[in-house]
Amino acid sequence: MPKATRWMRADILDAEVLKRLSRRSTARWIVVAVREWLTIFAVMWLCNLWPNPLLWVAAIVFIGSRQHALGVLVHDAAHFLASPSRRWNDWLANYLAAYPLFFPVQGYRTHHLEHHGLLETPIDPERLTIDAFPREFTFPMPARRLYWLMLRDLIGGSLLPMSKLVDYVWAVPAHKTGHIVRMVAYHVVAAAVAVATGLIWTYLLLWVVPAFTSFTLFFRLRTAAEHSGIGRAEDRYTRDSVDPLATTRTFLSGPITRYLFSPYSIAYHTEHHLYPSVPGYRLKELRRRLLESPRFAARSHVTRGLPALIAELTAVET
Repeated sequence: MPKATRWMRADILDAEVLKRLSRRSTARWIVVAVREWLTIFAVMWLCNLWPNPLLWVAAIVFIGSRQHALGVLVHDAAHFLASPSRRWNDWLANYLAAYPLFFPVQGYRTHHLEHHGLLETPIDPERLTIDAFPREFTFPMPARRLYWLMLRDLIGGSLLPMSKLVDYVWAVPAHKTGHIVRMVAYHVVAAAVAVATGLIWTYLLLWVVPAFTSFTLFFRLRTAAEHSGIGRAEDRYTRDSVDPLATTRTFLSGPITRYLFSPYSIAYHTEHHLYPSVPGYRLKELRRRLLESPRFAARSHVTRGLPALIAELTAVET
């Protein structure tokens, strides 16, 4: 079994600082989730108020970014960071974020926590996409290929490779049938309400379609930013120990890029892998603490801005 590098915990953060940074707030998670839903509903309302086809197309792209933001909230809940109560953590995550996106937090948690413990080793479960579709998930890649994949995501052409993630997010350790029933019921009720209110096309075009098109674009680029394009591609998934500093990127960007591609501090990904007990809204402060260590500052892989990220993901001859 691969072993994790542990020196960071002992050498930088003392127990009291880590305890403070690891405090969870149910109210804070709910406020953020509700804000995302209010934004989504406001965009849907605007599209129905002004049924311009170009507005609806723009809304499909934008709502995909907010679905991705809900997915980031599920990520926090997968680490039990949405609420101090594990029961409320999973209930809130499922009904406010995961079920709407067609999976349960319990299923996502299974392989994601394994990914943390097995990061970039031969048995890291996140290697499933690169094994199945190496040309699409091996970075760096030619720029034209990345741009084509992003365009293909937007038009719904990535369903086959992304379907490999179904096994990842549905690795439910128990009561899988119950989650399927509740998720289906969730969407049946949503569709029934949409039919009853004359908004069935709103549900289909502004929720279902983004979930399988634009959401994929934001998901692809965000996940690539986390661990791809760092060092040699052939070294990925070959390590015999877990070292987040050698395999993980912190992606710093402006407010628009953060909002669309890396919401809720998910881009502080090195910091998250070092201390996964810290909620997303405290990762920026965590980074400030870690930068007090010269060793962390020297080894932390930081990419600043979307153009620089694209350059690192496409740093090969075309």
